Amino acid sequence: MSEYICPKYKIRIDPDSHKTQGLQAGDIVRRQYVARDRSVYSLMAVLESGVDVISGKDSPYFVGALLEGDEPCSGELLDFVRLTSLCDLSRSGALYLTATDDQAPYMDVIDGMATERSLCFPVQDGGTVDIPDKTKYAVSGEGIATEYRASAPGADRILRMTCLAAADGVRGLKQTLEENVDHPERLLVSFRARASVGTGSMALNFGYTNGEKYDAQGTVPVSSDWEFKLWVCTVEYPGRYSRSLTIDCRTLLDNAGDWCEVADLNIVRLSSVSVFTGATKGRVGKLSGIVDPVFGLLDGYGAYFQNLYATRNVNIAGTLTAGDEHGFSSTFYVGRIHKNVLLDSLSCAFSGSRQVEETSPAGIGRCVLLETDSSLYAQSGEWRSAHLGQPCCFSLWIRSEESGIIRFYQDEHLLVSLEVAPADGWIRHKMSFLLRPSDNPQLSIVLSASFPVLLSAPQLELGTAATPYQATDEILNDTDDYGAWFNRGGIGGTIQHPLLSLNEDGSIASRDGSFVINPDGTGHFAGGRFKWTRDTIELRGVTIRWEDFDEETQELLKPRSVSLTGGSAFHYSDALTPVAEPAQIALVAVEYNFEPESRLWEYLASDGAWKDAGNRSSLFEMTPAFHGWEGRDTLTLRYTATVGTEKFCTTHTLFKLYDGDSSYTVYVESENGTTFRNGIVSTTLRARVYRGGEEITEQIPDGNFHWMRVSSDSQADALWNSGQHEGRELEISGDDVWRKAVFDCEVIISNKITELWH
Repeated sequence: MSEYICPKYKIRIDPDSHKTQGLQAGDIVRRQYVARDRSVYSLMAVLESGVDVISGKDSPYFVGALLEGDEPCSGELLDFVRLTSLCDLSRSGALYLTATDDQAPYMDVIDGMATERSLCFPVQDGGTVDIPDKTKYAVSGEGIATEYRASAPGADRILRMTCLAAADGVRGLKQTLEENVDHPERLLVSFRARASVGTGSMALNFGYTNGEKYDAQGTVPVSSDWEFKLWVCTVEYPGRYSRSLTIDCRTLLDNAGDWCEVADLNIVRLSSVSVFTGATKGRVGKLSGIVDPVFGLLDGYGAYFQNLYATRNVNIAGTLTAGDEHGFSSTFYVGRIHKNVLLDSLSCAFSGSRQVEETSPAGIGRCVLLETDSSLYAQSGEWRSAHLGQPCCFSLWIRSEESGIIRFYQDEHLLVSLEVAPADGWIRHKMSFLLRPSDNPQLSIVLSASFPVLLSAPQLELGTAATPYQATDEILNDTDDYGAWFNRGGIGGTIQHPLLSLNEDGSIASRDGSFVINPDGTGHFAGGRFKWTRDTIELRGVTIRWEDFDEETQELLKPRSVSLTGGSAFHYSDALTPVAEPAQIALVAVEYNFEPESRLWEYLASDGAWKDAGNRSSLFEMTPAFHGWEGRDTLTLRYTATVGTEKFCTTHTLFKLYDGDSSYTVYVESENGTTFRNGIVSTTLRARVYRGGEEITEQIPDGNFHWMRVSSDSQADALWNSGQHEGRELEISGDDVWRKAVFDCEVIISNKITELWH
């Protein structure tokens, strides 16, 4: 079984240093520094501490179990810093200051690494065996009385088990985890224990709750005094089954009156105490790498706090947003008026979508259901031309009831393939890209998915990072000015009694109610002497009703329009095989409130002119072989319906998309790993190309493999990339890498480029 035996080391302080030892049992300590030829790192759990007398002088020490990293050796720096504690909440925080870590410099306030992310941290009695509850002790066995105490000298969170009568079977604790654990995770089980008997032992088992398999088994000795215990185990089996920890005290509870106590029980992943992810409560410096549950992945320089208090003078230059408890910025906004450049983000108007009755996760706007490939009109072709090559970021809230891959395209250019799962709920996904040219007359964001997805709150903005959502309608104000927007509140008077109120339901009203505009467009002014609804206008007791108009007038007043429905993308599973899926796309034209006298389909030719597509019906069956493609991957159709002298038009854009994901894969392997410390770099990168499950690397000439480097030194990258770096293999050394570098390999296959970064 995978009980992990940690090496133990006794770390003494030089008696002549006059230093004291402040560590206690249960502390997690760490040392980290850069030596001349390597980086030194050790993570240990303190098992005990004390003082030795050497040559008549006190030498404080601690005994630590090495959890991971380098073994402590004579001649090395043995300065350990406490990061957290497995049992003492008052010792769970620390300050971490670094100028050498990835994404440095920064200073972090970290806390709760071993407690907030604990898998089991009972603070009361009353748990039920086999029922997951991390906060309660669950006693297993018959003939046992229990007593819980919050604190006593030497221990906290104490559970006493007293034998009332002899019984067979397990007698002790069975703690069932609320979270699944998976192979090969390593777990830390820590607790304090003592018993009424002089000496004895407890049996520990960790495995399936139903008892079919055990990941690890072991024993720990117990005496009559409080002793700190650390048991480390490795998960051996897949994580789809519930897990439980059993502490069997039957040998300590053999006779009536015997008792044993377990205190400060904690089960935590080793990864939770070795990395700071999720433990950062505040940071000053470079924010890259912080994942906040509200705002997601942060980037750039600044300050991050979970609570902020400011007094005296507070000065802000830039953008100020105030969201609700979930962080949505749809309640209050002060900043640049023109940030979201996407037309009508409130409607989330993906082609072929339908609105669903659900509240948007952004707090404002529509939620739509999409069941087929679709495109979203984002901006004009002129806007795209004016911003070619500039970085943009597209963000969108997505929820799915199925697991799968969603692909996003800027026009015909693949942006990203996203993996979604039902358990994720509403997630705001973000993708940054450089704006690329296209023959499409308008800038479109194309979505490709083979399963239904819910969408809401799209945003397109210049820059590489997604900022808090800014709602837009069909009119954009292209200005550099700043302004303010409020979801509710008021103007003038007081905040609770404004002169002009912005109400919770979206209506606008004067203080005395003489003027009201409702969210559905109805309202009144002059104390109700002038009212209007969707179908009527009431003026001083005179009502104009829709039914009062004759049939001819009603027909003339009805809005007339046309629309097109149908798919928008042909997929090619293999760039070398001209077979598209689907074989054809049916486009259906619908006229609203009129019957056309004639119909016309046209396509936008490569010379910029509209040409007859040869169809006069309401149905157009488009194929990849249609002559209007003219060798392009984008085709725009225009449908025109004519009645009398009036013409009603709409357009629809189709794409040929070349994913290649299921056919071609490029894998880059490193002979000596991917992480090197202190500039000591020596490895060989090898590119392997697969078609499906078959390797075809040898079929591709060496000249089709091109290597490029990207680092923080753009000038050095340009010099490096100007050299010839071709072939299936690339040898790199310390001369090629300073601090951090990413090597890209482009493989040319039939005039298309398959790229992998490593």
